[in-house]
Amino acid sequence: MRLRPAARVLYALGGFGSALLQQTVLLWVFFFYAPPPGQLHPARATPGMVGLAMAAGRIVDALADPLVAHWSDSLRSRWGRRRPFILVASPLLAVCFVLLWRPPDARISTANALYLAVTLGVFFFLYTMVLNPYTALLPEVTAGGRGRVATTSLQAAFNLAGIGAAFVGSSWLSTRFGFSTMGLILAPFGLAALLTSSLTVRERIPTAPPQPIRATVRSVFNDPRFRVFIPAIATVWFGLSMVQLSLALIVTVLMGLPQSAIALFLGLTLGTTVVSLPFAARLIRRWGGRRTILGAMTLLAAELPLAATIGRWPVPLSPAVEGGLILMLAGPAIGAMFILPNALLAEIAEDHGRRGGIRVEGMFFAFQGLIFNGTTSLSAATLGGLLQWLGQAPPDAWGLRAALLTAAVSTAAGALIFTRYPASDRPPSRRRL
Repeated sequence: MRLRPAARVLYALGGFGSALLQQTVLLWVFFFYAPPPGQLHPARATPGMVGLAMAAGRIVDALADPLVAHWSDSLRSRWGRRRPFILVASPLLAVCFVLLWRPPDARISTANALYLAVTLGVFFFLYTMVLNPYTALLPEVTAGGRGRVATTSLQAAFNLAGIGAAFVGSSWLSTRFGFSTMGLILAPFGLAALLTSSLTVRERIPTAPPQPIRATVRSVFNDPRFRVFIPAIATVWFGLSMVQLSLALIVTVLMGLPQSAIALFLGLTLGTTVVSLPFAARLIRRWGGRRTILGAMTLLAAELPLAATIGRWPVPLSPAVEGGLILMLAGPAIGAMFILPNALLAEIAEDHGRRGGIRVEGMFFAFQGLIFNGTTSLSAATLGGLLQWLGQAPPDAWGLRAALLTAAVSTAAGALIFTRYPASDRPPSRRRL
């Protein structure tokens, strides 16, 4: 199946819905249940309880990825393989999102901790039920690679828009009306985007019978390009996750700005990334996916050491200007990293199905999600250890600077691994990406 331009936009809209709901949860769940001292609303749980509940939810997310992928790869229905999951799980995900902001007690209690753990576990399970089938549709809706870069570029743009809406919209709504009303208002927007994306697509039912999960996993990991793609992307994502987790500290510690400036610089990063998406898409069409992603990885590996030395540059610039320049220069590379992993993985999954006659796109995207969850957790633990060991107090902030240098080394290592990714025999102008 090949989507027309208008339908391509509607399919990509699913990225907005998934990002809006997930990023709002990640942004506010600690603040809502275990607020810092001096906040007007009461604490509902201790920080340790919230941390354990979040860890449990992410474990559910990681374990659900391959199971949901195999289920959707194996499903044969007149509605398709992927759409039934999205259509059924999306309303439940929206309801669960609303319930997260309605704990049973107005004070710290074990009941709240258990409620949060269960609700987060259900939320992340339903999120996997929606997102894995949604991303697994990409090889089919861009069959033969036609329109794949345009589609993933639109997905990246809507994803960034969802993150921006989560940062700005949820902040305003929660401050003005409270968290429970915020959940009621945002949930329909996320639900509408997800349902629209699934109703746009018409799937072809595979003729080959479903395969056992063990055989599916073995075939996925035996794919030569996937065996290069996954460790390379995981290593780069480890570094990028550490930077993402450090953004607030970069602004307040290295750049010496108040907490109120965090939103401004997050907006600057998102804005430059969105603006750079068309430029990144043109580079992909001209150079091909392999060369473009290698260039993006190399550029990020070169810029991160500069971020680690903010405030130490031998130039007459303030730390705030230095940091702003780094965030703006990183936009094109981040834009390419938003577009290319899914586009390359869709090509790998499509070619795998063509060669072997077995279409298991969901399992490819499941293991990418599993790896991303794992590297995000590992980068968080590494960042915490470095900050505790070396410190984060200005002006030295050796722990934070060491974390950014670690991210640079990890990104460079990922680029080195990716050099083993096989190049296409076709010239860039004819590549399917």
